[in-house]
Amino acid sequence: MRRTAIGVTLLATLLLAACSTGGGAMAVNSPTTTEPGPDSTTTTTPGGEDPPSGACDVPVWVLERPEVLPDQPATDEPPTDGPSTDEPSTEDPSTDSEECQPGPELGIGDVQITLRWSSSADLDLHVIEPDGTEIWYGDRGPTSTGGRLDVDSNVGCEEDGSVENVFWEEGHMPEGDYTIDVVGFTVDGCGGGDYTITAKVRGEEVLNETGSVGQDEDDDYHFTA
Repeated sequence: MRRTAIGVTLLATLLLAACSTGGGAMAVNSPTTTEPGPDSTTTTTPGGEDPPSGACDVPVWVLERPEVLPDQPATDEPPTDGPSTDEPSTEDPSTDSEECQPGPELGIGDVQITLRWSSSADLDLHVIEPDGTEIWYGDRGPTSTGGRLDVDSNVGCEEDGSVENVFWEEGHMPEGDYTIDVVGFTVDGCGGGDYTITAKVRGEEVLNETGSVGQDEDDDYHFTA
């Protein structure tokens, strides 16, 4: 590239000499300098004086070949590898809510008797307290001693917890013998009658039994408080 520029400068000098034929002085006899412009190089005489009359003021352009750089990889393109972060989730949000459905809230106290089963059958819990008063779905209480049935499930075989509960609040426990009756009120066509019955006195478990009743059958249990 440097050789090309020198060659063009020499060519411009020859042109100045050749075009000084109009009776004027030879431009080639005057020393010249080259001044770079924004886009071209021109030839002038020293001191900024105009060339002699008859001489040619010929601009000389020195062309340079642009430098060619090797291809560079683009740096502003988004990456194509790896998993996309915009993919929609395929998890079913209803799964956890179905598995974590809360059951009925059960009353607790000095005495608590709870019947549980796993089908949609309608089982009933009956409790006879020491004075002979019976607590059941037909007379849920509270009784004169404070006992009551607070949860009655699966009426008409519509499952809504499969649990029934009778309790006495703290300080209201009648002492004596208790009778528990588990009744298969509606079992046929509603699932099995397998159940678990538990009884607690002041937080201590005094009864824990499993059994099964059919349609219109019942099982009896006893404990003392």
